Amino acid sequence: MSSRPLPSSPASQAFPPPLIALIALLALILGSVLAATPPRAHAAPFRVLVYSEATNASHASIPAGIEAVMELGAENGFDVEATNSSTLFNDTDLARFQAVVFNNTESTPGTGDLLDADERAALQSYIRAGGGWVGLHAAAAAERDWDWYEGLAGAVLDRRTPVQRGRIDVLDHAHPSTRGLPDLWERTEEWYNWRTNPASSVHTLAQIKVRDGLTGLDEGVDHPWSWCQDYDGGRSWFTAGGHAASAFQEEGFLAHLLGGIEWAAGAKAGDCSATRTGSFQRTTLAADGLADPVDLAVAPDRRVFFAERTGKVKVIDQRSMRVSTAIDFAYAPQTVDRSGGLAGLALDPGFARNGRMYVLRSDKAGDRLVLSRFTVSGNTADPASEKRLLTIPADAGRSGVPASASLAFGAGGVLHTATSGTADPPAPDDPNDLRGKILRITPQDDGTYTVPEGNLYVPGTAGTRPEIYATGLRDPYRMTADPRGGALLIAYQGPEGAVGHLRITEAGVVGRPYCTGNSAARPAGPAFECAAPVDPPGTAGAVTGGLPGTPVTGGPLSGSVYDHAPAVSGRTAFPAYFEGKWLSYDPVGRRFTTLSFQRTDQTFSDPRFDPVDAGALQSVDGVLEDMEWHRPTAARFGPDGSLYVVDHGLGSGTGPAGGNEGAGVHRVDYAGDGPLPEARITTDRDNGSAPLTVAFDSAGSGLRGKPPVTYAWDFDGDGSTDSTAAHPSHTYRKEGRFTARLTVTGPGGVTALAGRDITVGNTRPQVTLRQPPDGAMFTFGDTLAFTVGVADREDGELGPVDCSRVVVRSRLGTGTPLRPVARPPGCRGEIVTDAGDRPGLDLAPPYTLTARYTDRGAPALTGSASLTLHPAFREAEHFVATGGAHGGVVAAGRANASGGTALTEIEDGDWIAFDPVHLGNVGSVMVGATACGIGGTIDFRAGSPTGRLLGSMSVAGTGDRGAIVSPTSAIEDPGSGVKLYVVFANPRWSSEKSDLFTVDWLRFH
Repeated sequence: MSSRPLPSSPASQAFPPPLIALIALLALILGSVLAATPPRAHAAPFRVLVYSEATNASHASIPAGIEAVMELGAENGFDVEATNSSTLFNDTDLARFQAVVFNNTESTPGTGDLLDADERAALQSYIRAGGGWVGLHAAAAAERDWDWYEGLAGAVLDRRTPVQRGRIDVLDHAHPSTRGLPDLWERTEEWYNWRTNPASSVHTLAQIKVRDGLTGLDEGVDHPWSWCQDYDGGRSWFTAGGHAASAFQEEGFLAHLLGGIEWAAGAKAGDCSATRTGSFQRTTLAADGLADPVDLAVAPDRRVFFAERTGKVKVIDQRSMRVSTAIDFAYAPQTVDRSGGLAGLALDPGFARNGRMYVLRSDKAGDRLVLSRFTVSGNTADPASEKRLLTIPADAGRSGVPASASLAFGAGGVLHTATSGTADPPAPDDPNDLRGKILRITPQDDGTYTVPEGNLYVPGTAGTRPEIYATGLRDPYRMTADPRGGALLIAYQGPEGAVGHLRITEAGVVGRPYCTGNSAARPAGPAFECAAPVDPPGTAGAVTGGLPGTPVTGGPLSGSVYDHAPAVSGRTAFPAYFEGKWLSYDPVGRRFTTLSFQRTDQTFSDPRFDPVDAGALQSVDGVLEDMEWHRPTAARFGPDGSLYVVDHGLGSGTGPAGGNEGAGVHRVDYAGDGPLPEARITTDRDNGSAPLTVAFDSAGSGLRGKPPVTYAWDFDGDGSTDSTAAHPSHTYRKEGRFTARLTVTGPGGVTALAGRDITVGNTRPQVTLRQPPDGAMFTFGDTLAFTVGVADREDGELGPVDCSRVVVRSRLGTGTPLRPVARPPGCRGEIVTDAGDRPGLDLAPPYTLTARYTDRGAPALTGSASLTLHPAFREAEHFVATGGAHGGVVAAGRANASGGTALTEIEDGDWIAFDPVHLGNVGSVMVGATACGIGGTIDFRAGSPTGRLLGSMSVAGTGDRGAIVSPTSAIEDPGSGVKLYVVFANPRWSSEKSDLFTVDWLRFH
């Protein structure tokens, strides 16, 4: 290592004279010591510049930081130079260094007076040429007027907190700067609040544990403390540590700093894109005609098996992009709606050898759930190979609500089965009832099973089922087994709709009636008396549940625990950052999160911090936040390290091919800083009589930034390239179903695939719902008549439409048999809506009525149509859009509101919109409001906030928060469906005055 005395700073205020003398003396002493050291036999692998200038407050830890980096260099074989002058920031001098350390540099607030314009340009050039930057603590308070530097640092200081004891969640145990740190790192620091949260643009290595109650720290669980990023061609690493000189004496902090320097200098590898927005890329594997997709499993050869509630298990071959049906249980609609249909899917751990597939499904009558095993050969499961392992009574107490169920294999070939249980009396509390339980069995080769040791009840115990592993659950749904520790992880729904996550390490009882709040365990043992349940004293650790913050609203589901295997995983595998993290997702909130757990037991010096056991929840962090989802219902990691997701879509049968609109099976790949090519196919048609000419388009394919890519089209699926054009056409002369495949290849040979099914020899039927009108209103208890029209080119030649092939679905209630309509040809039927005996019906969102018809062609095609029906009572927060001169309204929680939410922040000109709305059977509308502000008018307008006035009412302001009013206005029918705007107005409003009022609900009469 070479060192030299610090040159004098041209800015005299950088260091006080005594401090300059101390630093110079320190450098001279270090230089003489190192000069006496025998020279190394090899050249230093890299060189580091430590820059320590400050024009604002100068941190007393600056000399300690210099000394620490020099000692790290001496011990680890890299050269260090130190300076408190910016004169080295020129192209020639900076080119000698692989990393530059900004050691508690700080400039005057509001200005950037460390580097002049030429020196800034030199730093930019250095980073753009691949240089590395390291920032310590107050480096986030330097050059605060320079946007480029803020991006380089990742964040700029907003406010400091007092020095105090706190803890840091270390999230990345793969990066060299955090690899050896504890899960919870206890530190005494001056903590920083950021001007802008950097979480979306950097990779967070560690974040502040804000629940420790640090004085002066901003609220919010996402508070990064250390991070890294690839920035503008170079590398940037920052830590908010290093305020005190003592930090540079700590073994852990020195290891943290060393890893950051080595990574920034390019001497050690480390991924710095894992949590950054834009680091993942989604590829759609299947989207056409998916009917209620709910679960999936990925085979070792990357074939994707996915289940549809309507009864089909389908297979996606990722080499050809062809989607085929492995088996079809062909459920009637009422079976699916009442008992769940096909609910769960799993592949045997030895699937590559034995081809065994397990499904959890309703029987045809919908009276029972059946766990069956089938043998798959190729892409087909032979129905004759079925072996029935378990039969479970259907949950008769849940009319109209599909059962929740899930399958998951654990270590040793043990199969876990989760079933719902909300019947009356409560099945979860009955030790002789398999509903509301997690079952644990070991399937045998002959189609039977054995009960592994460690279940809740010893085999032969009177009044119990030995298959039960965990009990007391209401709606266990989507579980996974941790491949490392073996814990069973499951998302569930508890009493009163509370939801949460459970981490189960041994048999136990969870949920009612044995726990409340954050207690969630009962020790395994003899049978208990369900007639007189009691809360156990404390917990035995059998079930660790009620994670901090639960119960919560929403509906989280359990994905996989990531098991990173670099030797097996492909180029697109999730990085090692995710190792051991549990993926969770919320179909209602349409978001994904990762849950990190303590790897070891920990105790702390501060008496405020309780000891933490291994397996306890450490943190919950968002992921894939830049991706939009409709309703994810299954997510599993594949053998290639990519994530596979089933998105249920917007509604059953609302898509053009009879499936769910927006439904899809997707693969999420890790792209990091090297974007992957995308492949997309659109066509002008996908069905028709032979010969059929189809125009193909690759619009949307390629790479971000538009580097050159190549296209290879295989139109008939024979494996040969038929065209290399971007927008080709092809004429199909033979009848059948073909999968056209597009391969897009980018630089380096990285490829992307897309497929599109083309049906030749048949035309998709056209389905219409002639009545009721789209957007019509109804009251629960009504009988709704509907008429379905079907036009099919091929079937029309065979006579009138066969109404038995028309399927109408809705969650409104029960349907009557369809009967034919002579002129025009079609089918007629009725839905008797629920009479209102179930709680929450009045608060229901819009309902979708769908009609599907599958023709008699070969291959068959399905057409569909859908419309939206609204309850006459509508929660105001169910609007589809809001706006206005002041940004629109805010839906906020209100304890006295009917749905727990009301519209607030209502100002002059704000509006909400509902779409679609048909007012043909509506004469008036009532609004539930609180006259807590200055009052105003509520106008109902067609098509826009200034469109045709359909009705108006006034709300007098009282300023009384308890003044609940319900004005009524006649409302005009514009003669057709409209987008209905509800406009709030009071020209007397100003920003100094109160809002107009709050709105809770609307009732259409």
